[in-house]
Amino acid sequence: MKKNFRLISFFISSVILMLFVAFFAVNFGVISDIIAGISYRPSDEMSQIREKLLLTSKGARIFNATRPELKEKEEFNQICRDFENEDAVLGCYRNDRVYVYDIPDEELKGILEATSAHELLHAVYHRMGMDEKARLSPILWEVYQDNSDVLGDEIELYDESKKEEELYVRIGTEIADLPAELDKHYGEIFENQDLIAEFYRSYIGVFREIEESLEKLSLKIKELEGVISTKTAQYETDVAALNADILEFNNCANAPGCFASSSRRNALMTRKEAVSALYDDIDGLVAEYNNLVREYNENLLHGQALNMTINSAILPPE
Repeated sequence: MKKNFRLISFFISSVILMLFVAFFAVNFGVISDIIAGISYRPSDEMSQIREKLLLTSKGARIFNATRPELKEKEEFNQICRDFENEDAVLGCYRNDRVYVYDIPDEELKGILEATSAHELLHAVYHRMGMDEKARLSPILWEVYQDNSDVLGDEIELYDESKKEEELYVRIGTEIADLPAELDKHYGEIFENQDLIAEFYRSYIGVFREIEESLEKLSLKIKELEGVISTKTAQYETDVAALNADILEFNNCANAPGCFASSSRRNALMTRKEAVSALYDDIDGLVAEYNNLVREYNENLLHGQALNMTINSAILPPE
């Protein structure tokens, strides 16, 4: 009887052990993330960012596992930058760690949140199985085709091996109102994916507003240049003709037998007034032109200053 009891106990223990091993094998990634995130103590600012992202339990688990950190220029460059590429790099995902360039510019609200979410999705993508990636792939490319004006041609610049991952990350952080299946998928990470896209739109909108303003001002300046050029040419022609006629009139007035009529004098005065009015018109247009050029330069400098703020590759002048 004791022998049978020992056999039953051994059998039960073996089954429990097998179930435990199977459970651990199936949930190895989850368990690894939990262990990696246990000791994570975010800075106050990163803690606030995490709260603003409204992460699900899964999203928070992966976020903590990647132990995101805000880094200032020098340290960020050492970790994230490839100086062969001088474009702005806002964050990076390296060795299952997330690093975000600390940009303290109040004007670019949402940039730290959007960047943190962007890098988090890189970590999520690396944890996805091949079946799930294959399932999402055609939907991602459909969204890309429908939003090429937002996503631009940048996706095409990536190597084929990285292209779809970047597409997955950018769609998840830049595009709102996604198809139901994608919305459900990103909903496993963010409670409100539209909010993540709003963070992106908030800061990128500052740059787009400047670009649009520069384009409009440039068109106005070119248009005004044409008007000023045309009117200046007309003014010079009118002045030359008027001066010639005034000279002729004065010569006539001083020549015996030549009659300089008052009506002709009045006509010359009317023409002189018209030429003077044209000059004032041109003067006003030149003042308007100068204001537009000044506004254009101010916008240009503003944009350049913001680009310097977000680009860790730009070193301050010595």
